[in-house]
Amino acid sequence: MIICYGEPDAILLNLVQTGKVPSNERGHTALDDFNHFCAYSGCNPAQLSTEAYAWARLAFVSARVGKI
Repeated sequence: MIICYGEPDAILLNLVQTGKVPSNERGHTALDDFNHFCAYSGCNPAQLSTEAYAWARLAFVSARVGKI
């Protein structure tokens, strides 16, 4: 694992590459659930900065996975 403090996309990529983002009983990953969350919550990447959206995605996925 590469250490990448302050880079949410790189941290998420490391998390995904380690295989620590399992599918749920419906076959959806935490990334799938984040996309669904955004669709109904209004977490729209067109209205947020790229960095804010990346941090929100990382926070959502890491909360679902349990830890980084």
